[in-house]
Amino acid sequence: MAKNTVSSFPCHPFLNAYQVACIILAWSCFASQNWAAEQETDEDIKSIVDGAIAELTSVRDDVLKRYALMVQGESQTLRGGNIGGPPLKLDRIYKLQAGDKSSNFNYSSHCKVMDAGTTGFEYETQYWTEYLQCGTTTKARISLANMKDYKVRPEGQSIKNFLAENRLSRASFDPFDDLVLHVMFLKNKLAQRGWIEKVFLQECKFVSAERITNGDILSRWQWKQHSLEFEIELTQSKAYDLMPVRVKYVSKIKNMPKLFSDTEISWRKHATLGKHLPYRLKAASGGPFGNTQEYHHWIFDWRVGKEIDDDFFDCKADDFRIKFTPVFDFVADIYTRPTGVIPGTPWETPEEILGAEQAPNGR
Repeated sequence: MAKNTVSSFPCHPFLNAYQVACIILAWSCFASQNWAAEQETDEDIKSIVDGAIAELTSVRDDVLKRYALMVQGESQTLRGGNIGGPPLKLDRIYKLQAGDKSSNFNYSSHCKVMDAGTTGFEYETQYWTEYLQCGTTTKARISLANMKDYKVRPEGQSIKNFLAENRLSRASFDPFDDLVLHVMFLKNKLAQRGWIEKVFLQECKFVSAERITNGDILSRWQWKQHSLEFEIELTQSKAYDLMPVRVKYVSKIKNMPKLFSDTEISWRKHATLGKHLPYRLKAASGGPFGNTQEYHHWIFDWRVGKEIDDDFFDCKADDFRIKFTPVFDFVADIYTRPTGVIPGTPWETPEEILGAEQAPNGR
């Protein structure tokens, strides 16, 4: 049976909230039908692709109104022989994030688990970068465990100057937008919230789309921004309500042909929300000149809406990491005197996490 394709559609204009809602409504109508390939027109496939992307932004906006997220995994960097440093660098990481839109509360943190001996301790230790925005209050710190107190931004000082003056940084990660961007953006400290729309609904040129196996859709795009230029392949899975399950970037930059990106995403339906949320990320990318490659394997654990008590969002907490302990059964390293660092929950590989969940008694 011949595959239906769509070709040469122009770039999307800026879409406001009303237009996005209309796209979602149109997509919902298509979703309720039996999508037999022989009954679909080119415009049908195009509308389904657009609608599923708009639905992804809608799920993102609903979830991030009130949520807590724990990410655990590993990131590997392979270096070529002509680059300084070890040929293989392994980072074992945690990311803790939480947000409550009603109180303008946003907490984000990144933790790297340090090997025994590298920090003067005979056991593994956690090195944290934290950033908290609550109302008009901004706090941040970079510290082994909680050895340092949060720095608080003085009234009237810009956030940029506050971070620079104290040698601090944000720990930004956008758990929806970053999934569909080039893998190099996973380490970008700037917020990428809204880049799903920016890339796929505003800046990209839509090239084509086709039905592939099991009702999935493969679409192709062209994206140029500043000096970047990529061909993108986006695979949306019918099994996950057409959420993206694979995103590939092929570099068209003449002097950076190896700047590739390949991301696979697994989703899990949230019991009360009834929506699929990101659960597992596997991603690979090449360096701009082909001398390095990066690999990431992360597991996501979500709490959404009423699953989180109001007192979780405590602006005055001396150590916000401990708020995650009763929610995720996770204990961060704690520093006390004269004891020193008290080790927290041992880091686990993604395979160990997945294996424990599949065991008869689960976690």
